[in-house]
Amino acid sequence: MLAARVAGSEYARSGVDTDRADHALSRLLLEISPTLAFGAPSELGFGHFAAVIRVGPLRIALTTDGVGTKLLIAELAGRYDSIGIDCIAMNVNDLLCVGATPLAMLDYIAIESADPDVFEQIGRGLAEGAKQAEISIVGGEVAQIPEMLRGAVPERGLDLVGMAIGLVPEGDLLDGSAIEPGDAVLGVASSGVHSNGLSLARHVLLGRLKLDEFVEELGTTVGDELLRPTRIYVEQVRALAAAGVRPRGIAHITGDGLINLRRVEAPVGFELTDLPEPPAIFKLIQHRGEVETAEMRTVFNMGIGLTVVVRESDADRGLTALRETGVEAWRIGHAVEDAERRVYIPAEGLIGQSRRFVPQEGT
Repeated sequence: MLAARVAGSEYARSGVDTDRADHALSRLLLEISPTLAFGAPSELGFGHFAAVIRVGPLRIALTTDGVGTKLLIAELAGRYDSIGIDCIAMNVNDLLCVGATPLAMLDYIAIESADPDVFEQIGRGLAEGAKQAEISIVGGEVAQIPEMLRGAVPERGLDLVGMAIGLVPEGDLLDGSAIEPGDAVLGVASSGVHSNGLSLARHVLLGRLKLDEFVEELGTTVGDELLRPTRIYVEQVRALAAAGVRPRGIAHITGDGLINLRRVEAPVGFELTDLPEPPAIFKLIQHRGEVETAEMRTVFNMGIGLTVVVRESDADRGLTALRETGVEAWRIGHAVEDAERRVYIPAEGLIGQSRRFVPQEGT
């Protein structure tokens, strides 16, 4: 979930230096890569949404993720009942991207000071997320570490992380290698900001607005909008299977935005010609923070929480199946031949390469 940084950007000024984080991650991977030879063989290399290992005849998918600085919003608002849904969503949505059926999850809660009411609210959200994803929460860990945690509110420091496991049926492993030029890209609506880019959202909005302030264009308060839980896409992926539509690639649109489409094995790029209008929360952040469109596209999902690449012949059937789940979905573009696997947004004059969107030359 390391989102790209543009030099001098608002995201950098909000405290997220991901150029440095990317460099640090490369050093870490250099050290741990040799461990791939020690235990269960890996079916995928680093860089996919989830890891996949073979255990006997089974392919097991594993992923881990947390809620991030959305927890600071929860602390300031004194509301913890939805962040468990975010934790489940950030993990199971990644499992879906490698063709896995989510099965179970563990949670890790690090706290500055134990509060039974806070734990009850967190548990309520975890239970709701597990219900939506149809998984079990089979265990977890709690660490009370006041010397290490400092949150937005005294004695309310908190971190919430999950680790999920899924099963990849034989023949269902998804790595994007089957994608071909001309394949259709379907986009499924996000529920809002989800759990990425909250450092920038806080930096822009909370210096100008209060959490409990009602904003007309949002139709709700700032706090309620930012705490809107991440959408879980298990039902949508199952609907595709029930309709006989086999995805060639799935991308969870988190940090890096639609650049996550580049995390495929096929030598293709993507031309996104029919993106929907971004929801009001993103327009508010962009306007109040005077954030460039390229940076908004890099940091946020901008209204698309999941993309599914399917054969052109399956596009209409897939779109119908997605919409019948009650969630908005659109045909947003198509795959193109491009060995550099770039993402193009012609209407905005943007090209996604490496880990960021930048203006195309001549625009």
